[in-house]
Amino acid sequence: MIRLALPLCLLFAALPLTVHAQDLNPISNIDFVRDLYIRVNNTPPSNISKKEHEAIIHRRLDCYEKTFEFTERIEKCNQQYNNDIVKQARKAVSSNPELGRFVRNLILCPIMYNICSGKTDNNVERCIRFERQCIDYMLDLYWRDKPKLIILKKEQGK
Repeated sequence: MIRLALPLCLLFAALPLTVHAQDLNPISNIDFVRDLYIRVNNTPPSNISKKEHEAIIHRRLDCYEKTFEFTERIEKCNQQYNNDIVKQARKAVSSNPELGRFVRNLILCPIMYNICSGKTDNNVERCIRFERQCIDYMLDLYWRDKPKLIILKKEQGK
């Protein structure tokens, strides 16, 4: 038994002792959000489905006013928002979507509304327009013929 323990002790003693410090800084997506804000801001608002998208945004805002719990907002308001946008896009756009990516990124549009709200002293109509621009950006990126995806790849050097 001692014969087995001695080589193991020597082996562990020979291994370098390295201790890795844990990064205590939280992972931030601020650069991602800034970049998205700029891209959405540079997206011209479309008149296609304008009224329908505005109605969906108004329903989301009404739902938020009535729902105070964060998890309820996610489960109820945001789920209905996503369903309504997808249903509207299926009616208005005939190309094949990247549906998973579209839905996963669509939830960023209410966040864009909130950022706009902070920048414009809660100018509701301006921020609804900005959220519409975000929806159009996501539709361009993941549903329509993807002209912006080609531009993004060129900008990133791909």
